[in-house]
Amino acid sequence: MKVIVTGAASGIGKEVSDYLSSETYEVIRVDVQEKFGAKQLDVTDEAAWSQLFGEVGPVQGLVNCAGIRTRGTILETSMAVFEQHLKVNVTGTWLGIKGLFNSHEVGSEASIVNISSVNALIAVPEQAHYVASKGAISALTKAAAIEGAQMGIRVNAIGPGAIRTPMTAERLNDPEQISWLEGRIPAGRVGEPNEIASVAKFLLSAESSYITGTTIFADGGWTSNGV
Repeated sequence: MKVIVTGAASGIGKEVSDYLSSETYEVIRVDVQEKFGAKQLDVTDEAAWSQLFGEVGPVQGLVNCAGIRTRGTILETSMAVFEQHLKVNVTGTWLGIKGLFNSHEVGSEASIVNISSVNALIAVPEQAHYVASKGAISALTKAAAIEGAQMGIRVNAIGPGAIRTPMTAERLNDPEQISWLEGRIPAGRVGEPNEIASVAKFLLSAESSYITGTTIFADGGWTSNGV
């Protein structure tokens, strides 16, 4: 299976790329940074997406991992920062979906996996712009799944909880933050990137052939904890 992975130069995107490659998938790694074998791609650039699909041809899988997150209250956050989160996290995902839809071969099957977050369900302070973008990804996943079904394309999302990545490093290096998280997560620990990569592989594979339009929360039970 030929799969495009965005955000492949770090964090979950790199782990997904490495994991799938080890499972004999043909992985096309893309990122704004040309590191770890990733081709340069700005996910917000529609022309760049068209060029990518033109170069690699039809693919059977796409994992939209590219994303950004900053902190700041609503009052502190500028409109430019808010819109940048929507542009990278949501528009970037939408353009990837559109590109695969547009290049898909009639009569074949494909699977798209988007990266949402527990924050699609659980709001946290000082990240309204990020929370809004991840909620939008889960909603977009549902809508895209309805349209994709007619073409033989499944569309799902993963909602990671607290995962040990460069994006979360500052928070996870703070003992108070770790203590708070471990108190909220029923599994009692922070997750590892490979625990998201394995879910991505499942959603790409035929083992999930009757699953589309859903967000699977790989979060140690965090979204189930109502206390």
